[in-house]
Amino acid sequence: MRYFHVAYATGLIAAAIAMPAHAGETILYGDEGAWIDVADLPSAEDGRGLPLRLMESQTRMEDGVVSSYGDIAFALDSTEALDAMGTISLEWLPDKGDLTVHRVELVRGDKVIDVLADGARFEVLRREEGLEKRILNGALTATMSIPGAQIGDVLRYSFTTTTDEQVLDDDMEYVNVVMAKPVPLAEGRMILSWPVDESVRWATTRVDAPVDETTRDGYRYVTIAVPVAEPAEIPADAPPRFRLPPQIRATTFDSYAQISADIAPFFATEGTIEPGSALAEKIAEIGAQTADKKERAALATQFVQDEVSYLLNGLNGGNYIPQSPAETWELRSGDCKAKSLLLLAMLRELGISAEAVLVQSQTGDALPEQLPTLTNFDHMIVRADIDGVPYWLDGTNGGLRATNMIEVPRFRYALPLREGGTDLQEMEMRPQAVPDQTVSIKIDQSAGVGLPAIYDVRIEITGATARQFQALSLIDDPAQKKDALYGTVSTILGDHQPVDMQLAFDSDSGIATVTAHGLVTSPWDTDAPRAELDVPYQVADSFGFEVDRARPDIADLPVSVPGPIYFRREIEWLLPEGETEFRLLGNPQIDEVIGGTRLSSQTELTAPVLQITEEVQSLAWEFPASDLPDVRRASLRLKRSLPRLRATSPVRRAWEYRGDASARLEPIERIYTQLVADADSDDTSALLNRFNFRFRTGDFEGALADIDAAIARDASADNYLSRGEIHYNLGDFDAALADHVAVADIDPDYTINSRRIELLALLGRADEAVALVDEFAYLFEDPKSEAQLRSYALGFAGQAQEGLDLLRDELSIEPEDAGLLNGACWHAGIFDLVTEGTLETCTRAVEEAQNSSGAIDSRALALYRMGRAEEALRDLDVALARSPGQHSSRYLRGVVKRSLGREAEAREDIESALHAAPGIASLYSLWGLPPK
Repeated sequence: MRYFHVAYATGLIAAAIAMPAHAGETILYGDEGAWIDVADLPSAEDGRGLPLRLMESQTRMEDGVVSSYGDIAFALDSTEALDAMGTISLEWLPDKGDLTVHRVELVRGDKVIDVLADGARFEVLRREEGLEKRILNGALTATMSIPGAQIGDVLRYSFTTTTDEQVLDDDMEYVNVVMAKPVPLAEGRMILSWPVDESVRWATTRVDAPVDETTRDGYRYVTIAVPVAEPAEIPADAPPRFRLPPQIRATTFDSYAQISADIAPFFATEGTIEPGSALAEKIAEIGAQTADKKERAALATQFVQDEVSYLLNGLNGGNYIPQSPAETWELRSGDCKAKSLLLLAMLRELGISAEAVLVQSQTGDALPEQLPTLTNFDHMIVRADIDGVPYWLDGTNGGLRATNMIEVPRFRYALPLREGGTDLQEMEMRPQAVPDQTVSIKIDQSAGVGLPAIYDVRIEITGATARQFQALSLIDDPAQKKDALYGTVSTILGDHQPVDMQLAFDSDSGIATVTAHGLVTSPWDTDAPRAELDVPYQVADSFGFEVDRARPDIADLPVSVPGPIYFRREIEWLLPEGETEFRLLGNPQIDEVIGGTRLSSQTELTAPVLQITEEVQSLAWEFPASDLPDVRRASLRLKRSLPRLRATSPVRRAWEYRGDASARLEPIERIYTQLVADADSDDTSALLNRFNFRFRTGDFEGALADIDAAIARDASADNYLSRGEIHYNLGDFDAALADHVAVADIDPDYTINSRRIELLALLGRADEAVALVDEFAYLFEDPKSEAQLRSYALGFAGQAQEGLDLLRDELSIEPEDAGLLNGACWHAGIFDLVTEGTLETCTRAVEEAQNSSGAIDSRALALYRMGRAEEALRDLDVALARSPGQHSSRYLRGVVKRSLGREAEAREDIESALHAAPGIASLYSLWGLPPK
């Protein structure tokens, strides 16, 4: 509604309302007014290290005019400072007052260069910098690039702007931010003065500094030396009134009621709707649709929101004076004042009691504590009273319908503009009647909890946010729309892979609907002893008050409640049948009010479906700090009582889909295939996602086709490594080795690894593996890594004992190293060098590795080599319980079970292991451990 008209180059804003009776677009040049106390420039010593040497802000309030003087000095002590500060910009509103420039000087040592005396002048620009926000304020900008400025100079300039606000008559007001540390300012003052016979009241907010108030020569002076002390940091969760910047206010208004009375005439509606006009016909059309006043109010507000675009025209007093409803209708555009006046006129024509009200959109809760100024307000809406209920109608917003009209915006206080005036009115919190967002999520894991889940999501959005989606629905750019919809669904599901996303907007209901279908990664924790699910996507899961009130000075600050919000979410989770039972943990019924927020959740598990319905709804604007202990306890209790699932027996893993069970993979496979088909020609992500799915489920031929296609688009080291693993498992060792050679060509750090050594051994070229280690020994970062790979290569080359000795040498240096201990145990086991001493090494490896499944597997192999099959079997059972995906352990367990005559169990373990990792068979056979 109004503008701060002086912006200093430091980014600090000085604001004053008022200017001279004779406004102009021409820059004036002249001496400072007699009322100005011109400061001396601080010495270079006083300003050392502070680029802002001087900042003076002096304001005179007199005869309805507010004159604001600024005196600024910058040290141009670097190239960056010269570039940044070498151009001066001053802004003023010509319809309200003048800009007078007093000085532009370069101080160079003891020399003062008068830039204005040399003929330099400001250039006047009209720059509507807010035009992209539909703001036309008519401000003029005076700019000057300082001629002859050098590094080391001090640039000093001073000016005065005047303001005579059209709507205030003889009243005046002044609001300004008080500069505080750590602003790099050497010296400055803020001086406010007025004649002693002017009825001016003033006050500061959060200013920690002495304020000098004196009277001399018939004027009252208030002086603050700046910068003042930095205000204490206030948490962002405290209400805005506690987080205001240091400020000073002055006003001649005696009350908010005076402002109400003074501004009310500008918003009179009598005679503003011409009978028989198009606008009158539109009002009659609304009246004919319904006799219900609430419905009429909603239709009128919807009309103003949808049919009149936003444009703030601040020219010729337009920052406060509204254009007429007829003008707004004719132009089909207007700001909050114009829209409010139009809406007000329409409502009154429709027989609805209503009045325009001023609000503060950001810090409205501070209004009762502030001196009354018009500057305190930055927005206007309409209050309509229907059947004793106040409705707050915002013509600049969107999405209002009769169903959600009960909502109260978070402005906290409103000032009705009323003949005779009235005081501030509190905008009391009311729970919303319609959810801002209703989300329905269906997660299909009927194929198994270890697989990607198929999701279907439906998001219904109401209110102002829905209007944004209405605009999105009209966008012609498919990529832009896709990105926006992906982001919307991601706020619910996180990362996901959609194959279909749609957006619809219903004008009658004002509801935008987003639907999506695709895949998400399984959220189950399958590494737990029993698979568990902390059910995701619950809106209550994100609820909490991480509030810090530890400092004594903030201990009593209230806590803001987010909102107003109202969210509803429905989750349906399809579980696999016939594999295991699932147990519901947590509290199936939650209905609590915590920290001014209502949270309810109803959960039901009726196999094979889990259903959750929940709501989160704010009930208050804030709550006292004294409630925090109870709120924290209740929040923690809520978090820990949210529904969870636990499998009562082992679940099917991704590698266990063999035979008839593989048919369960088809719906997921179809979605991956669609994702691949829809992907851009240079995008490999869909191919790699399907590759990983096929690899994990044992479809190595399909995985090979995917990784071949991915390499054709992106021949990266990672992709070659992945293909090498596929070739290895398919038994094509030559192709696998070629992939590893290609990897080494791309990234030399991959030249030597255990798989490449194994492939050379499987191809009967173990001596080449030893030579490879010799040639590229410089790649190893530490002796331990070299010893482990060299010993491996030597073992395949028939020099297993020499390799074991290498590992023992390293162990003599670091006898507690878990990796070396496990390496020595494993080496002895695979190359059949196990002794009683080896078993001691293996046990130490298990202990040092904190019972890792890898070390336990190594000891199992050593025990088997020693003929202690039952002990080996116990170790393998433990290893697989901890790491079910350790396929080599399952294969070895099959070998051990076969040696114990447990043929059926052995066959199941071996077939399962070879389905997941068929390359195991050739490698274990090389070690003399074939399945038969």
